[in-house]
Amino acid sequence: MSEADARPPRWALVVLALVALGLRWWCVEQYERAHPQADRPAIDEASYDSWAREIAAGDVLGREIFFQEPLYPYALGAVYALAGDDPSEQRQLARRVQAVLGALTSVLIALLGARLFGARAGLLAGALFALHLPAIWFCALLLKPALFLPLFALFALQLVGAQRARDWLLVGVLGGLGALLRGNMLVLLPLFALWPLGRAFALRQPRRAALAGCAAVALGVALVLAPVALRNQHVGGRLVLTTSGAGTNFYGGNNLDNPYGVATEFDWVRGVPEHEAADWRHEASRRVGRELDPTQTSSYWLDAALASMRREPLEHARILLRKLRLALHRYETPDNHFFDWDQRYVPFLDAPLPRFGTLGVLGLCGVGWMLREWRRRQAPAPALESALVFTLYLATIVLTVMSDRARLPLVVLLAPFAAWFVLSLRRIAAEGPRAWATAAALAAGSAWLVLAPVFPPERRAADLDERDHNLAVELLQEGDLARSGALITGLLERHPDSARVNLLAAEHEYRQLRVEFDAAPRGFALSSDQARRLEGALQRLASIERAGAAQERYRAQVLHGAIAQYFGRWSDAERCYRAALVFDPADGDTRRRLAVVLAELAMQQREPQARRLALGEPQRILEELCAEVGERDPVLAGELRALLEQIRAAAR
Repeated sequence: MSEADARPPRWALVVLALVALGLRWWCVEQYERAHPQADRPAIDEASYDSWAREIAAGDVLGREIFFQEPLYPYALGAVYALAGDDPSEQRQLARRVQAVLGALTSVLIALLGARLFGARAGLLAGALFALHLPAIWFCALLLKPALFLPLFALFALQLVGAQRARDWLLVGVLGGLGALLRGNMLVLLPLFALWPLGRAFALRQPRRAALAGCAAVALGVALVLAPVALRNQHVGGRLVLTTSGAGTNFYGGNNLDNPYGVATEFDWVRGVPEHEAADWRHEASRRVGRELDPTQTSSYWLDAALASMRREPLEHARILLRKLRLALHRYETPDNHFFDWDQRYVPFLDAPLPRFGTLGVLGLCGVGWMLREWRRRQAPAPALESALVFTLYLATIVLTVMSDRARLPLVVLLAPFAAWFVLSLRRIAAEGPRAWATAAALAAGSAWLVLAPVFPPERRAADLDERDHNLAVELLQEGDLARSGALITGLLERHPDSARVNLLAAEHEYRQLRVEFDAAPRGFALSSDQARRLEGALQRLASIERAGAAQERYRAQVLHGAIAQYFGRWSDAERCYRAALVFDPADGDTRRRLAVVLAELAMQQREPQARRLALGEPQRILEELCAEVGERDPVLAGELRALLEQIRAAAR
């Protein structure tokens, strides 16, 4: 048995798994005890959480073409179904399952490293991943990497070791499953289907067996993706292979308003996943002047990004270069979560364990040293294949939106190279000055890529403030006015001209006034101080309605309408709600509010005939809402029907 074929001893793999599991369990326990979002998941976490609970409750098929990759919510739904009906217990079980998956990933990386470079390198690679602090942290988050990392590690292990048709069939199945977790894997599937043939050409192996391997990969992919495509056809009337979000994702990371290609909010998109697909579609439809379906929407945004690249090739090249730097940089570029912000609440994240700064430098050195050894015919062939997978995967994430969770799978592939490079240092030292110079050059180049700043210094502060803003939103929605107020006060001091912060401040003032007003005796009038605070909130909103971005104007209009409605300013409420519905004509809650306001205005008509005519529009709005809701939400449907009956009775 060659060194590169040696497997680590079983007892060592068991110890590795236990260490990895213990660290992840510890982190999860601290996260659940202290993190403010442990039981209030936000953005994508909230989307996956609610989607999984729908699946656990029996809504397996769904009603629309997938916009987000579906495998993680379905796996999460299966875990939730085992945990019972309590949302907190469901999330706790899910995080512990993810800790187990993280430990399994460490073992798979150890096996991958052993297949590439031998047992010692494999165990060290597994240990590097087991101790990798961001990988430990992600086990506590209800996000796709928890499932994608073990699947990707198993895929890489299977790919570099595949020989027979059934091996290649499993490669295809794993690749297809990966595409249901990360869309960039879908782009790579044609290349993986040709992998057996490419290996045959490179190693001068029989072509007939290679073609059979290609067919097996394609079959494995089809077995996974065909049911998803048929499901999309059934519910949406269009044959969409996986999701309809590819074009929007590509545009999100490749437009001139996003110079670093990171996760960001656009003017026309609310920061709520349940509205995301509709907002992208609405904006695309507005621009082309006709209603687009999900696949046409994806095509529109893809074409828009490509057209921008043709017009401004140099600037887009700079954006791609910045994203490449971020993909290999030690900074944990945030998306839904920010590592540095979570450190405030989870003491474990301050542990002196390696982050990407360590693993990135060593891993890139290992890839470079492997290429040197390959030219000298001293590196195993599977190592070159693994380096090629690393390069292809890196290219796909650079082409889309850059974040720490998009970059994390690179750690799976870099860990074996990092371990091998560390173990090669003694041999490098014995080779002499030429080897020393090569290793030093690799170390210097890798250190520059990983450690040299990419963002300006103030970017970290802005990323921290973004998480404070998100937490303040959640606390405000829960009615925690004291804690949300403290956060909002700090944000206003640092960002007095921010429309988003002023929106939050206006909503906080409104909620505080409601608490005071509701607690007052019947017929109570606003005090001069309360009236001043109310007008201050309305002035904030009016300023945003005049000069804010599209989604900010929409949110200001909805909030302004709610305040006017609460205080009986019916005409102002109607104006605000109608303006908001220009942004999102399908917003059911705003349409319902508008119907209530119109009914109130109608009841002010003295003439019975004029009153009946004025009640026609709110009656029509509620009838449309009742038809749209149907029996999907029995509670909401009941409320709408009761309101409709009241208006019908008033119109008689």
